[in-house]
Amino acid sequence: MAPSANINDNIPEPSGPPAVSRFEFNLLRLLRFLVGQFPLEQTAALLYAKLATPGCVSAICMRLAEDTLAKGCVRYLTRAGGWRREKFLVKNQPKLGRIWDRLPVSERALSFGPTTFSFMMWLTAEKLTDTKENWNPQANTLTPADELFFFMVYDALRGEPEIHAAIADKYVFRRNPLCCLAQPGAMAGNEEFTAPDFAPSTTGTRAAILECLQPVLASRWTQAERNKGSIADWKQMRLQGSAEHAVLQSFLQAVQKAQRPDLARFVLRTASAILNANELAPSFWTGGLQTGAPVRLAERIETQRAALALPRNIGILQEWDRQARTVSYFDEEYPASQLWKEEWEQAQGERIAANARQVVALLDPLRTG
Repeated sequence: MAPSANINDNIPEPSGPPAVSRFEFNLLRLLRFLVGQFPLEQTAALLYAKLATPGCVSAICMRLAEDTLAKGCVRYLTRAGGWRREKFLVKNQPKLGRIWDRLPVSERALSFGPTTFSFMMWLTAEKLTDTKENWNPQANTLTPADELFFFMVYDALRGEPEIHAAIADKYVFRRNPLCCLAQPGAMAGNEEFTAPDFAPSTTGTRAAILECLQPVLASRWTQAERNKGSIADWKQMRLQGSAEHAVLQSFLQAVQKAQRPDLARFVLRTASAILNANELAPSFWTGGLQTGAPVRLAERIETQRAALALPRNIGILQEWDRQARTVSYFDEEYPASQLWKEEWEQAQGERIAANARQVVALLDPLRTG
């Protein structure tokens, strides 16, 4: 006998958003804010809420979190610079195209480790301005995707100064190569700064991320250089400039060793934006240092020299150009050398280098390095 039918047989099951707990809802909403899917105004209250941490989260929450992370970070990288048709070195050969045209999926796939989700649990559960939970894992446990995520977090939380201050000293930010490259002055804090090892950033997925972030890094450095003239605190200037110098020295050494000078394109573009001006003087950087100077002359000079971290390092880029011009057409390095020569000429590198030397010499004629 055939089964009977009734009017309800063709009515679909009720549909709607997946059911999650209050804690999971807050976590997912905070995560969407951190990857740029929600504005701060719709999320700020959650940053100051305190909730009991559940023993575990549901499979639905994990699936939604993974989806949010994957889509949010890829969208960020695409908008940052991945969409641009630019030349970068692939196996020592210049290759033109967008990031997905230049590199195979294996070199641009993002894989997140447990530290990212651990941070989200901590951020959701704790009121960070009043917490006894000292969440602070080492930065050497981070995957390339984790480093990108914490770079995005650091930026996203700048709109809430109290929260930002509560996280700024965590290793995942202070020892994160991307954070150090984008804002070395902020990473220095009130202490002498030691640059991280940038060698891992020159290969694989980390290098792909750096390719996408070139416009962002150039913008951050250019703005930082233009803002120096308004810094009135001598100690702040010394710490910021010293950190910038340490980062530039470490990063440029790493990309040179890896034969990836194209990853330093943001440095050249920053120099082009700042040092192509006519009649530059050290006061462009140090004009705000009018009062409160250290008693010792040596300390005053050292602070002013620290402010000129960018001009002092342009000689490294010029040396790359000189080396590139010695490479023969038959050498394996010839295609890569031609790419750097092209970059240097487009940026008016010789003019930049001459202006940089002049600025440094005006500050301290006895020391030009």
